[in-house]
Parts: sequence; structure tokens; C-alpha cells
Amino acid sequence: MNTDTLIELLSADVQPVSRGRFERALLLSVAMGGMAAFGVMLVTVGPRYDVASLPYLEWSAVKLLFALSVVGATMPVLIRSARPGPGSVTRALPLLFPFVAVGVAALAERLLGSTEPWRTMLRGATTMSPARCLLCIIGFSAIALVALIRALREGAPSRPGVCGALAGLVAGGVGAAAYALACNSDSVPFVAFWYSAAIALCGALGALLGSRLLRW
Repeated sequence: MNTDTLIELLSADVQPVSRGRFERALLLSVAMGGMAAFGVMLVTVGPRYDVASLPYLEWSAVKLLFALSVVGATMPVLIRSARPGPGSVTRALPLLFPFVAVGVAALAERLLGSTEPWRTMLRGATTMSPARCLLCIIGFSAIALVALIRALREGAPSRPGVCGALAGLVAGGVGAAAYALACNSDSVPFVAFWYSAAIALCGALGALLGSRLLRW
């Protein structure tokens, strides 16, 4: 029996995963990860004490808008990256838009709308706010990242590390959305720097997992 015949026999009963089914699995992973992140937030740090106040609602909306825009901008690129082919990770520039937009907004707030120094705005409500932000977002994103990596194993990414990094960015956005309801630091520079840093760390973790678990 030659090699070509053996390959034909081994692949005879292989059924490809349909594109629609695969995309639904990814979206379901994000939805389940979001619910899990929200649940973990409730049983750990909990929402802010002034949950019913107008300033809380306004700032929560700002933070949620940034976090969910990261998820929305990255998901299409993630879906493409899970398919084989040299162009599977092209047209990735839109995923940078949320980070550029929040950076411009932070600069505008500092120059036009606030007299506080950069250090105060970046520190947040307390000296522990940056560390709390990083740990919570990464922790809240963990379940979403695991669910996404598991779903992506049904795909065939040409660049597993890049695919894993994109999954990490999506999971980081999910974790940031959950933390937005608990965050007590209300400044755009804080959101721009520390939320972005936490999401980037999730991306780095996803790249590490993807390079190990998404190879085929």
C-alpha cells in the first residue's frame, strides 16, 4: 500500500466542520464566557456601591463601550484566522480602532476637559486601582479564553499563535466588560491605559496557549 492510498483511506470518513456551525460555536463560547465573567465579578469584587447613580451609569457605559468594541472588532478577524490559508489574518487593522479611539479620547480629556495631572488620572481612585484592574480583567477573562481555545481546535488556523492572540483579545474584552461594572476609577486615561494593558496581556496569554494547543 503506497502513501497516497493510505491517506485516502484515513480521510475517507472525515467530515468537515461547517462554517456556520464553527462560527456559532465561537459566538457561543463568547456568550458563555461573558456570563461566567459576570458571575465571577458578582461573587468576588461585586458591582460599585453607587450602582444606581447617574455618574456610575455614564462611566459604566463608557467602559462597556470600549470593552465591547474590542470584542466586536476582533471577532471577525478571529473567525478568519481560524481558517487555513495565507490570507486568513489579513484585514486586521479594524481591530486597532477601539484602542486608537480610546487613546484619542484620553488625550482630549486631559487637554480639554480636566486639570488633573496625568499621574492622578492614570492612578485611578486608589493606588491599588491599576493592580486591581489588571488582575480582575485577566481573571474574569479566563473562562472565555479557555472556551474559545477549545472551540478553535475545531478550526484549522495557519498561524496558531496569532489565532490564540486574537482569542485572548476577545476574552480580554469580555473580562473588561465584566470589570466595567465594578471599576471605581472614572477617567478615560485610566481606561485607555490599564484596560488596554490588561486586554493586551490576555492577548499574550492567548498567543502562548494558541501556539501550543492549536497546532495541526
